[in-house]
Amino acid sequence: MKESKAMAGGRSTPRRLDFSSVIPSAILQSIAIDVVFPYMLYQLFLARMAAPMALLLVALFPLVYIGWQYNQRHGLDLIGLLALYVLGWIMLGVLLPGTSPLLSILIHYVLPIGILGIGTLLTRALDKPLLFYVDRYCHAHTRDHMADYTDYWQESASYRHMIFRMNTVWGLGQLLFSLCVLLLSFLIPVALAASIILVLTCLFYIGLTMWSVQQESDQNAAWDAMNREQEPPATDS
Repeated sequence: MKESKAMAGGRSTPRRLDFSSVIPSAILQSIAIDVVFPYMLYQLFLARMAAPMALLLVALFPLVYIGWQYNQRHGLDLIGLLALYVLGWIMLGVLLPGTSPLLSILIHYVLPIGILGIGTLLTRALDKPLLFYVDRYCHAHTRDHMADYTDYWQESASYRHMIFRMNTVWGLGQLLFSLCVLLLSFLIPVALAASIILVLTCLFYIGLTMWSVQQESDQNAAWDAMNREQEPPATDS
């Protein structure tokens, strides 16, 4: 039985499916160090130095935290990597002064989102797609728990199908959304384009995240139901 196999290694099956709707404290810490602090400091530095130097300084926060996380957990800080990815595109926009509004939208929205979508789709060719590592990063914060996720990936076909489905939706979704942003940039007034696209981008990622949480919730419920069916009936003493 799969359950007995999981228990043989000294790990409990329920830990493997720790799909909590509450954001773990480790994730909140990463968001604070990789995103919130750099953003606040960038606004402060920007009043005192050139934008490229300010961006380089704030990039030290996620860069150092990535190194610290890898040393502690032997895992990559995905939020930090994403923050560096975004900062790289912002730096490119800063280094191209006098760009047109269309080129600015291409650099800040269309290309970053589109490339991320293509990259997500390409990971389907790997042994484990990108969304597996994202899911594990969000829920597993010890080496044993990370090993639990690897075991669960090997044991549960339904979990693998869910991850591949999520990977496809995130990849295609980002690619199609980037094309929609490009189309919108020609249809809406230039003065409003940046603000409208920023709001739509936030709503897009919030919607994808909520859909992903629901997928995991359904998977969790199905796993619990399967375990209840496999439990031996209680016997009277």
